Amino acid sequence: MKTFSGFLLFLVLLIPCTGHSQNLLNGPQKIVVDSKRNRLLVSNFNTGALVQIDSLGNQSYLVQSAGFVDGLEIVGDTVYGVGNNRKIRAYDLVTNQLAMDTTIPGAAANYLSSIAYDSAGHLFISCPQENVIYRMRISDRMCWQFASNNGLNKPNGILLEKEKNRIVVIDDSPGTSLIHAISLADSSVSTLYVTSFNRPDGITRDKFGYHYIGGYYLPGIYITDAGFSQDPELFFAGNNIVYPTYDKSDHSLLITHYNANTWERVPLTTTGVGPEYLNDRFVLYPVSPNPFKTGATVRFALNRSFPVRLDVYDSTGILVKTLVNEEKGPGTYDVAWETASRSVTELAPGFYYFRMTVNGITRTQKALLIR
Repeated sequence: MKTFSGFLLFLVLLIPCTGHSQNLLNGPQKIVVDSKRNRLLVSNFNTGALVQIDSLGNQSYLVQSAGFVDGLEIVGDTVYGVGNNRKIRAYDLVTNQLAMDTTIPGAAANYLSSIAYDSAGHLFISCPQENVIYRMRISDRMCWQFASNNGLNKPNGILLEKEKNRIVVIDDSPGTSLIHAISLADSSVSTLYVTSFNRPDGITRDKFGYHYIGGYYLPGIYITDAGFSQDPELFFAGNNIVYPTYDKSDHSLLITHYNANTWERVPLTTTGVGPEYLNDRFVLYPVSPNPFKTGATVRFALNRSFPVRLDVYDSTGILVKTLVNEEKGPGTYDVAWETASRSVTELAPGFYYFRMTVNGITRTQKALLIR
């Protein structure tokens, strides 16, 4: 396989989004963008609530007992979602009223997972336990097996690629998880890529064609090219990220941290040919965890030896701590900042800026300290 070092869309800023009002997220799974109403919608595994997040980050219930525990998809003015016991429900986004409540026949233990729409009136729904992708006609709610077996091994995340007349599906299987293409014309299944991921969950694509892969058991979000010809590379570290969602309005990824009951927006930029750490000498990765309480870790990578300075500043621009001030060789480094020690317990909650300077080039990441 080729490596992915020939190109990269790189993260330039991390915006932590825990919400400015009461946090209603509880096992958040999937985010979808309701662009018509300038809001985000989030499904929650533990409560089934459909939570809306406005442009200021404020959260409220759209439907508190929606029964949406997993995948979501917006079609026009209706949001469709996966529920327990093989339920597919829908709510009108104007009236918030229940628009559909149907059950795909089968054993309850054979749960449904992700959902996608083909713009021709059909939903596609994955069933990992049965190795099946269902197709449902919205107009009359007729449902049938669209694809089954033929290499599918716990299929989960679904991505429509209309211009290629296919859906892309990623397996939620341990050890060797395949990425499949399923033809919309004849339901034939082909293998796009063989991964070594442990149970990935979701896949999305940006406007440049790059694919992003997430999963609860993965160490973060991976990126690969449009043709799956390059080995996926970890470009954003994070814990318990189930599904990434692409927001075309500002070229960003929307992610949830299932265990932390938080969400984040990860803005993207195009860097052209060559990964940023080769073109520009180093990478400063997002701070983790974010938000943080007792400590944070800063990761950076160098392509050769350089003098490195890594400082932490508060929101007023005052230097709080110098974490690194020495020459470092090529490689990847993790630097811990313990904020639970007596010397820093008086730090005010709020944003802190991690500024790294290498050979005259400076980059900054920010993270939120909470008490």
